[in-house]
Amino acid sequence: MSAEAVGALVAALAFILNAWSVLYLAKQTKTAGQQTSAAVRQVEISNAVAAASANDTVLQSLREVHLLMLEREGIRDYFYGSRPLPDTGAQRDEVLTIAELLCDVMSSGVHTHERVPDSESAGPWADYCRHTVGSSPVVCGLLREHPTWWPHLLSVLPDGFLEAESPARVPAPRPSSDGS
Repeated sequence: MSAEAVGALVAALAFILNAWSVLYLAKQTKTAGQQTSAAVRQVEISNAVAAASANDTVLQSLREVHLLMLEREGIRDYFYGSRPLPDTGAQRDEVLTIAELLCDVMSSGVHTHERVPDSESAGPWADYCRHTVGSSPVVCGLLREHPTWWPHLLSVLPDGFLEAESPARVPAPRPSSDGS
């Protein structure tokens, strides 16, 4: 066999081997792409499940606070009806305790939504928190009195909330008329 024939044969084999390598690489790339797409879909599903679960946990906590409100006649108005904190009495303590629980739930909800970015309810939750703070002198006063207790909740409130003119504070209890 002549040197030219051997050279042509080697060139042909090299071309065939190169073509086979390119086709094999394309097949591997397609398979890897399918595996990557499946992995991405799995992560998206996992994130959606985590978001739904986290949101459900927050809403369950809110339901528990609302049940406390339902058990006490007229308490809801302190949180959604702009009713001021009572000056004295057992109801004052009840309202303050429920307000603290409600702040805990709202702050926890904000924090949960920050940690689960795929949650589609982060915006509505922030709106709910702003509405509740705006319609509850008790909650507003607690936040201004103790801003370090609920930092996540404060993050969804308007800038300057703590520095607003004549900020509402939790008023000190007044002595009762019988001197106690």
